[in-house]
Amino acid sequence: MNLTVCAKICKECPFSKNSPRGWLGSHTFPDVLAAQHAGKLFSCHLQRQEGMTPDDIETGKVPICRGYLVSAAKSNITLDKDAENGLDLSQLQAQVMSENREDISTILSQQEFKEHHVGPAAADRIPVSQEIIDKRRGLRP
Repeated sequence: MNLTVCAKICKECPFSKNSPRGWLGSHTFPDVLAAQHAGKLFSCHLQRQEGMTPDDIETGKVPICRGYLVSAAKSNITLDKDAENGLDLSQLQAQVMSENREDISTILSQQEFKEHHVGPAAADRIPVSQEIIDKRRGLRP
């Protein structure tokens, strides 16, 4: 396995406090929560590709979301539970945290993530066109 991670957190990363409220791309809040608790691989939303497979992430072709790793750490979640990927993913998480590149106060913990994306404040969601959503998913027109 050759996991890679984004060099920095995207401006609109769903795990950033600066992200559009309620926008999770192709994911749902329960998907994200389940992925973190199960220690699953989670790609960067800007690097997602149509027809992407877990193999694309495992080989490093598609990077792991840096915000996902930092958010899990901020929430005291070590991403080591998955039998197949746990060791590599937890090592990548530890590496990202040791690099100390992020201002942790700008990253959402799981509780903050919930409030930001599905809580009462999510009522002010920003409308986004399908074209922009597809672009954010990495799909080309």
